[in-house]
Amino acid sequence: MTSLSAPVPAEMSAESTLPTTSRSASQAAIDPLEWPTAPVTRIADIDEDAVRLLVHTFYGRVRDDDLLGPVFRQALEGRWDMHLEKMVAFWSSIVLGAKRYRGNVTQAHQPFGHLSGEHFSRWLALFFDTLDKLFEPQAAFAFAEPAIRIAESLQLNLFGWEYTLPPAQRALLDSIKQRRPTRQHD
Repeated sequence: MTSLSAPVPAEMSAESTLPTTSRSASQAAIDPLEWPTAPVTRIADIDEDAVRLLVHTFYGRVRDDDLLGPVFRQALEGRWDMHLEKMVAFWSSIVLGAKRYRGNVTQAHQPFGHLSGEHFSRWLALFFDTLDKLFEPQAAFAFAEPAIRIAESLQLNLFGWEYTLPPAQRALLDSIKQRRPTRQHD
């Protein structure tokens, strides 16, 4: 079984607060920070509940992260619920074709001039780790591939076309791309 869990360089490693197994999308109404004690299987089929579970779980981890938490808390003070719904709409549009997201990703990130490659590296490491814990590999890659393209594009837009991805981030992205599962043909 292919997994997104790749050897992550020490400077990018995100301490996982997730259990080794995750819950199903049908349990999305449960607070994602209150993990069940009984093991459950990872999600294979993506639906709206799975997207919601990913978004709420991932951003719960972002809020608690020493590097990303302060940035997001400052930017989203009093607007977390609105942001989470926007991210559910965004990822549903990307992965499910829902066409509910209305916005410009690049413009949304322009006010954050204080971001660095380290912020993107941490975001990606947390995101990939969350995907790996929640989803079977084929489903995880439905999110991972657009996340890679978006992260690369945002960094070029924020830091300029001469910007080079940090080596640790490049290694992580290359490792993830190499673990792409083969598609099953009917």
